[in-house]
Amino acid sequence: MGQIRHGKIVSPARIEQGHPKAQRLVYAEGRYGATLRGFRMAPQKVRLVLDQIRGLPVERAREVLRYSSKRAAYLADRVLMSALGNADVKSNGRVGAAELVVAEAYCNEGSRLHRFKAGPMGRARPIIRRSSHLTVVLGERPEGTAEAAPAKGKKSKKSKKSKSKKGAAKSEGAKQAASE
Repeated sequence: MGQIRHGKIVSPARIEQGHPKAQRLVYAEGRYGATLRGFRMAPQKVRLVLDQIRGLPVERAREVLRYSSKRAAYLADRVLMSALGNADVKSNGRVGAAELVVAEAYCNEGSRLHRFKAGPMGRARPIIRRSSHLTVVLGERPEGTAEAAPAKGKKSKKSKKSKSKKGAAKSEGAKQAASE
Protein backbone atom coordinates (compact mmCIF):
# COMPACT_ATOMS: atom_id res chain seq x y z
CA MET A 1 0.00 0.00 0.00
CA GLY A 2 1.22 3.48 -0.78
CA GLN A 3 1.37 6.69 1.18
CA ILE A 4 -1.85 8.66 1.74
CA ARG A 5 -2.01 12.34 0.75
CA HIS A 6 -5.15 14.46 0.57
CA GLY A 7 -7.48 11.46 0.29
CA LYS A 8 -5.38 9.97 -2.49
CA ILE A 9 -2.71 7.30 -2.38
CA VAL A 10 0.71 7.42 -4.01
CA SER A 11 0.69 4.62 -6.54
CA PRO A 12 2.92 1.72 -5.37
CA ALA A 13 4.18 1.24 -8.93
CA ARG A 14 5.46 4.82 -8.94
CA ILE A 15 7.15 4.39 -5.55
CA GLU A 16 9.12 1.43 -6.94
CA GLN A 17 10.49 3.64 -9.71
CA GLY A 18 12.34 5.61 -7.04
CA HIS A 19 12.23 9.07 -8.57
CA PRO A 20 10.47 11.49 -6.17
CA LYS A 21 8.82 13.50 -8.95
CA ALA A 22 7.56 10.34 -10.61
CA GLN A 23 5.08 9.74 -7.79
CA ARG A 24 1.50 9.84 -8.96
CA LEU A 25 -1.51 10.27 -6.71
CA VAL A 26 -4.41 7.94 -7.39
CA TYR A 27 -7.72 7.32 -5.63
CA ALA A 28 -8.05 4.37 -3.28
CA GLU A 29 -9.62 1.11 -4.43
CA GLY A 30 -13.34 1.61 -5.09
CA ARG A 31 -13.07 5.43 -5.34
CA TYR A 32 -13.35 7.40 -8.57
CA GLY A 33 -13.12 11.16 -8.91
CA ALA A 34 -12.93 14.19 -11.14
CA THR A 35 -11.77 17.77 -10.61
CA LEU A 36 -12.50 21.12 -12.22
CA ARG A 37 -9.78 23.64 -11.44
CA GLY A 38 -9.56 27.41 -11.61
CA PHE A 39 -13.07 28.46 -12.58
CA ARG A 40 -14.26 31.94 -11.68
CA MET A 41 -16.73 31.54 -8.84
CA ALA A 42 -16.39 32.09 -5.12
CA PRO A 43 -15.87 28.83 -3.19
CA GLN A 44 -18.55 29.76 -0.66
CA LYS A 45 -21.19 29.76 -3.40
CA VAL A 46 -20.06 26.38 -4.72
CA ARG A 47 -20.02 24.81 -1.24
CA LEU A 48 -23.72 25.61 -0.82
CA VAL A 49 -24.48 23.31 -3.76
CA LEU A 50 -22.00 20.57 -2.82
CA ASP A 51 -23.43 20.30 0.69
CA GLN A 52 -26.74 19.26 -0.87
CA ILE A 53 -25.35 16.28 -2.80
CA ARG A 54 -22.73 14.90 -0.41
CA GLY A 55 -23.65 11.34 0.61
CA LEU A 56 -26.45 10.91 -1.95
CA PRO A 57 -26.64 8.18 -4.61
CA VAL A 58 -25.45 9.44 -7.99
CA GLU A 59 -28.88 9.36 -9.62
CA ARG A 60 -30.47 11.33 -6.77
CA ALA A 61 -27.56 13.80 -6.73
CA ARG A 62 -28.08 14.49 -10.44
CA GLU A 63 -31.77 15.20 -9.83
CA VAL A 64 -30.91 17.66 -7.08
CA LEU A 65 -28.39 19.43 -9.30
CA ARG A 66 -30.69 19.46 -12.31
CA TYR A 67 -33.44 21.36 -10.47
CA SER A 68 -31.20 23.70 -8.51
CA SER A 69 -31.31 27.39 -9.42
CA LYS A 70 -27.66 27.98 -8.51
CA ARG A 71 -25.10 28.56 -11.27
CA ALA A 72 -22.64 26.24 -9.50
CA ALA A 73 -25.10 23.33 -9.88
CA TYR A 74 -24.39 23.09 -13.62
CA LEU A 75 -20.62 22.87 -13.02
CA ALA A 76 -21.05 20.35 -10.21
CA ASP A 77 -23.23 18.21 -12.49
CA ARG A 78 -20.58 18.26 -15.22
CA VAL A 79 -17.88 17.19 -12.74
CA LEU A 80 -20.19 14.48 -11.34
CA MET A 81 -20.71 13.13 -14.88
CA SER A 82 -16.97 13.19 -15.48
CA ALA A 83 -16.36 11.24 -12.27
CA LEU A 84 -19.01 8.74 -13.36
CA GLY A 85 -17.26 8.34 -16.71
CA ASN A 86 -13.92 7.86 -14.93
CA ALA A 87 -15.54 5.18 -12.75
CA ASP A 88 -16.80 3.36 -15.84
CA VAL A 89 -13.38 3.42 -17.51
CA LYS A 90 -11.31 2.55 -14.44
CA SER A 91 -13.57 -0.34 -13.43
CA ASN A 92 -13.86 -1.68 -17.00
CA GLY A 93 -17.65 -1.32 -16.96
CA ARG A 94 -18.22 -3.22 -13.70
CA VAL A 95 -19.52 -0.18 -11.81
CA GLY A 96 -22.48 1.94 -12.86
CA ALA A 97 -24.41 4.88 -11.47
CA ALA A 98 -26.72 2.61 -9.48
CA GLU A 99 -23.87 1.27 -7.32
CA LEU A 100 -22.16 4.60 -6.57
CA VAL A 101 -22.69 7.38 -4.04
CA VAL A 102 -21.09 10.81 -3.74
CA ALA A 103 -18.47 9.93 -1.13
CA GLU A 104 -16.74 13.32 -1.14
CA ALA A 105 -17.63 16.65 -2.68
CA TYR A 106 -15.56 19.66 -1.77
CA CYS A 107 -14.44 23.00 -3.13
CA ASN A 108 -11.08 24.59 -2.39
CA GLU A 109 -10.09 28.16 -3.05
CA GLY A 110 -8.07 28.82 -6.17
CA SER A 111 -6.04 31.87 -7.10
CA ARG A 112 -7.40 35.35 -6.53
CA LEU A 113 -7.43 38.28 -8.91
CA HIS A 114 -6.84 41.59 -7.18
CA ARG A 115 -8.50 44.56 -8.82
CA PHE A 116 -9.09 48.12 -7.65
CA LYS A 117 -12.03 50.45 -7.96
CA ALA A 118 -12.15 54.22 -7.48
CA GLY A 119 -13.11 55.15 -3.94
CA PRO A 120 -14.00 58.40 -2.24
CA MET A 121 -11.45 61.22 -1.95
CA GLY A 122 -9.16 59.75 -4.60
CA ARG A 123 -8.59 56.48 -2.78
CA ALA A 124 -8.58 53.00 -4.28
CA ARG A 125 -10.94 50.29 -3.03
CA PRO A 126 -9.81 46.68 -3.51
CA ILE A 127 -11.94 44.11 -5.30
CA ILE A 128 -10.98 40.45 -4.94
CA ARG A 129 -12.21 38.10 -7.64
CA ARG A 130 -12.06 34.55 -6.35
CA SER A 131 -11.69 31.27 -8.21
CA SER A 132 -12.34 27.70 -7.13
CA HIS A 133 -11.23 24.10 -7.52
CA LEU A 134 -14.18 21.67 -7.41
CA THR A 135 -13.66 17.96 -6.67
CA VAL A 136 -16.24 15.16 -6.64
CA VAL A 137 -15.26 11.65 -5.50
CA LEU A 138 -17.59 8.70 -6.00
CA GLY A 139 -17.44 5.60 -3.84
CA GLU A 140 -19.16 2.28 -3.97
CA ARG A 141 -22.36 2.07 -1.95
CA PRO A 142 -21.87 0.33 1.40
CA GLU A 143 -23.51 -3.08 1.38
CA GLY A 144 -26.78 -3.42 3.24
CA THR A 145 -27.95 0.14 2.60
CA ALA A 146 -31.28 0.95 1.04
CA GLU A 147 -31.70 2.60 -2.34
CA ALA A 148 -33.02 5.76 -0.70
CA ALA A 149 -30.86 8.65 0.41
CA PRO A 150 -29.20 8.37 3.82
CA ALA A 151 -31.38 9.57 6.68
CA LYS A 152 -30.46 12.97 7.99
CA GLY A 153 -30.77 13.81 11.66
CA LYS A 154 -34.24 15.19 12.29
CA LYS A 155 -34.62 18.06 14.67
CA SER A 156 -37.65 17.88 16.91
CA LYS A 157 -39.88 20.90 16.79
CA LYS A 158 -40.79 22.45 20.10
CA SER A 159 -44.46 22.22 20.79
CA LYS A 160 -46.33 25.46 20.73
CA LYS A 161 -48.88 24.22 23.28
CA SER A 162 -47.39 26.25 26.10
CA LYS A 163 -47.62 29.44 24.06
CA SER A 164 -51.16 28.71 22.96
CA LYS A 165 -52.23 27.92 26.54
CA LYS A 166 -50.77 31.18 27.75
CA GLY A 167 -52.54 33.03 24.96
CA ALA A 168 -55.79 31.26 25.77
CA ALA A 169 -55.47 32.08 29.48
CA LYS A 170 -54.84 35.74 28.67
CA SER A 171 -57.83 35.88 26.35
CA GLU A 172 -60.06 34.23 28.99
CA GLY A 173 -58.85 36.75 31.56
CA ALA A 174 -59.56 39.57 29.15
CA LYS A 175 -63.08 38.22 28.54
CA GLN A 176 -63.78 38.10 32.30
CA ALA A 177 -62.49 41.64 32.79
CA ALA A 178 -64.62 42.89 29.90
CA SER A 179 -67.76 41.22 31.27
CA GLU A 180 -67.35 42.81 34.72
